[in-house]
Amino acid sequence: IPASKSILNRLLIIRSYEPRLEIRGDSNADDVQKMKGALRNLELGEEADCGAAGTTLRFLALKAARLPGRHVLKGTTRLFERPQGELIRVLEQLGCRVELLKDRMVIEGEGWKIPPRGLEVPRGVSSQFASAVVLNAWGLSEPLRMIFSGDRVSESYFAMTLEIVRRAGMNWQREKDGITLPAGARIQVAEFECEIDVSSAFAIAALAVASGGRAEIENWPGQESLQPDSAFPEILSEMGCDVSLRDRVLTVSRPKDRALRAIERNLREMPDLFPVLSVLCALARGTSALTGAPHLAHKESSRIQKTAELLRLIGAGVSEKTDGLEIQGAQSSAREKYTFNPDHDHRLAMAAAVARAAGFDIEIQDRDVVNKSFPDFWSIAEGEI
Repeated sequence: IPASKSILNRLLIIRSYEPRLEIRGDSNADDVQKMKGALRNLELGEEADCGAAGTTLRFLALKAARLPGRHVLKGTTRLFERPQGELIRVLEQLGCRVELLKDRMVIEGEGWKIPPRGLEVPRGVSSQFASAVVLNAWGLSEPLRMIFSGDRVSESYFAMTLEIVRRAGMNWQREKDGITLPAGARIQVAEFECEIDVSSAFAIAALAVASGGRAEIENWPGQESLQPDSAFPEILSEMGCDVSLRDRVLTVSRPKDRALRAIERNLREMPDLFPVLSVLCALARGTSALTGAPHLAHKESSRIQKTAELLRLIGAGVSEKTDGLEIQGAQSSAREKYTFNPDHDHRLAMAAAVARAAGFDIEIQDRDVVNKSFPDFWSIAEGEI
């Protein structure tokens, strides 16, 4: 399994402030390659291409705001159709002028201007706005107080950011309504090891579970993992799978004659598990409830709606909620052929592959969308590796 793109993209931003930092671990995921290329272009004063990557755009926008001058971040039309108002408000508070066009964002400024009353950072749509500020807060001339607003979603991913910068040398302070970032923070480590991508590992484990097979995943990060999705072995165990860990090898299996059990889970801190886990719930006996993630509507696709579409194709009973799905599983034995369009969403393509591993005849369109996070997915799923 390649390095975690979530951790790696954070480390790439940090390394842009200290080029001598060695990152141990890498990934050929599109999101990571876009981040590397965009950082190079930004530092050369050229247009930076974010592709379809929302993380790259958000993290890079705050990096661009640190650099005096005019900077252009371009990307797909689909990327800029996603909500950008919160990002613009953060940039404007830091003294930037922002122009949002169909396929690009233009940022002009003289470097961050620290708001004397603090920087209000919205948390209701994504935690990435707050993460983007923290990751780019090295070497400030004065402390920056961040004040959080809105219901806090994906708190675990923001906690990941805070722990990474803490390990790198930033001594931030938690406040009642936010955090304070110190002046003059410097990167104090020479190297940083990047964990494997546990979200990708979950997709592989789910293929084994759906087909009644076995998966062995090397270099498992264990209980000290920075990634919230590292909780998936516990979920699979609850569903009736055999799960074990030995010498950093995680083994997951399910005999074909053992039915999966329905579960109820709040995925507020683990939204990336939602599409694939929903398919496993559709294969389980009983009614499952996956809730707590209204922010799924702002991902690469509207994930609640698209996941429900996939589950209905394979015969599951589905009730859509504002924050998730209620799934009545194991209702269909039909094997007619279906076509599914993942709507540019890598997690939906992987979810459809899990349904196919369970025996459903699904033609998956736009298969290459998995390159966003896991280019080797199909080679593993189809037995070529």
